[in-house]
Amino acid sequence: MEKRLLTAAAAAVLSLASFGAQAANEGTFIGINGGRADYDINHTGFQDKNDTAFGAVVGYRWAVDRPFYFGVEAGYVDLGKISSKYSYGGITYGETDAFKLKGKAVLVGANGKWELPHHWTITARLGLAHSRTTYDIRSDLYQRGPNGIDTTPYATLKSHNTSTDNGIYAGVGFGYDFTPNFGVAVNYDNYSLKAQNITDDKRTVNVGVWGASAEFRF
Repeated sequence: MEKRLLTAAAAAVLSLASFGAQAANEGTFIGINGGRADYDINHTGFQDKNDTAFGAVVGYRWAVDRPFYFGVEAGYVDLGKISSKYSYGGITYGETDAFKLKGKAVLVGANGKWELPHHWTITARLGLAHSRTTYDIRSDLYQRGPNGIDTTPYATLKSHNTSTDNGIYAGVGFGYDFTPNFGVAVNYDNYSLKAQNITDDKRTVNVGVWGASAEFRF
């Protein structure tokens, strides 16, 4: 009799825990994420095309048809920077040009979440990325001594250009919910941006981010 009661009690606890895990996927959530950003920008000679990206989102989800949930989200992402540096010149002069491009975006979109057995999850997201890219060029001009070694720059030229545009972002993730209110995931996200005033035109910039995220639910 006692064994039956204990079994029934354990089943009830597991049932409540399972229901709580599902119910926690409804409501408000906050997510933080980070990873490696790889830039794909056409017709440019950037030497270093990857950096660290990080961001955060806040949103709300509804149960559509368990185990599927649908939600909306808004957030921000910093996609790091890419850069290049070139040096050239003659016998009596030298020049070093440094190029740097940075990308950031404000995000507004939708997301979906599927609960899998044993607390595993799949997530997907899609939305609008209002991006801001900055493009900086610094040129240092040198005089060279008799041995051909550059001296202190006698002039430095700088230019700064900013571009804002609307693109899209999309991503998928595979995760695990440790508790009804906390889970982690590995993700791949792609951001479509624009970079203006690079060689006097507008370039398409796709940034892929492989990384990880943590989600807190309330």
